[in-house]
Amino acid sequence: MTSIKIQLLAFWASVGFCFGGTFFFVASLIFKKENWIKTGVVFSYLAFVPLTGVIILRWIQTGHFPYWGVYEVFSSYAWGALFFFVAVQAFKPNLRVTGAVVLPAVMLMLGVAVMNSTEMKEIPRTFFTYWLGIHILFAKLSYGSVLISAGLAMMYLIKHRQEERGNVNPLLDKLPPVDKLDFWSYQFAAFAFVMLGIMIASGAVWAYKAWGRYWGWDPIETWALISWLVYGLYLHLRITMGWKGKRACWLAIFAVILVLFSFFGIPLVYPSVHEHLKYSGPIT
Repeated sequence: MTSIKIQLLAFWASVGFCFGGTFFFVASLIFKKENWIKTGVVFSYLAFVPLTGVIILRWIQTGHFPYWGVYEVFSSYAWGALFFFVAVQAFKPNLRVTGAVVLPAVMLMLGVAVMNSTEMKEIPRTFFTYWLGIHILFAKLSYGSVLISAGLAMMYLIKHRQEERGNVNPLLDKLPPVDKLDFWSYQFAAFAFVMLGIMIASGAVWAYKAWGRYWGWDPIETWALISWLVYGLYLHLRITMGWKGKRACWLAIFAVILVLFSFFGIPLVYPSVHEHLKYSGPIT
């Protein structure tokens, strides 16, 4: 069996486990079954194992961390988001319900990756620099943190609304108080702001080494900057204007949608120097 076939089998196994985890996370909230959240966490770990295997196999196959082409980019972002979630919920079990947001996002990314070409292409020598590694690392960290922030914001909005109605889901009632959910969402958003800033700065340095300029107003560069500024606006409104609760949470959700569009939507609709992010056709 070839390396590609092993990767695809592991991919589909991870997709299946993500689907199972998504089902148990969402169903636990709907049917008020606490044990189902624990099952969802187990499925998260089960999805992480084969996905990690895919990343390692692809790394060995290509000789570099997976970052070239839609297949590699989406799979590595999915791995980064899942790793971030697994690490966070291991230290803060009360946040494991955010898997209802993270796992569907991971599953969609894996779906996009597995439906694209696995062909290996020659990478320009300008890509072989540690600045690109820094750029990629902080991109993964920023993506994981924005998903957790948005997940906590959603949990806040749902629980707060139910408290106003006087009928709180028993599982949501076991979550920390709404003000704590709001504060944690803010903390992860602040972390994302820093990660996005380092991602943009390191990308600019790498761009200078690769293309002889720090900034070229490329669509992906521009929208990444817009995303960073939106998170900056969120922090400004929170710290100086006292934005908390509903307004802050809705802004956190809007910001993560913007990040998703910046990372994954822009390459599909605009020409970009980030050619490795373009849709590359069906599996070969």
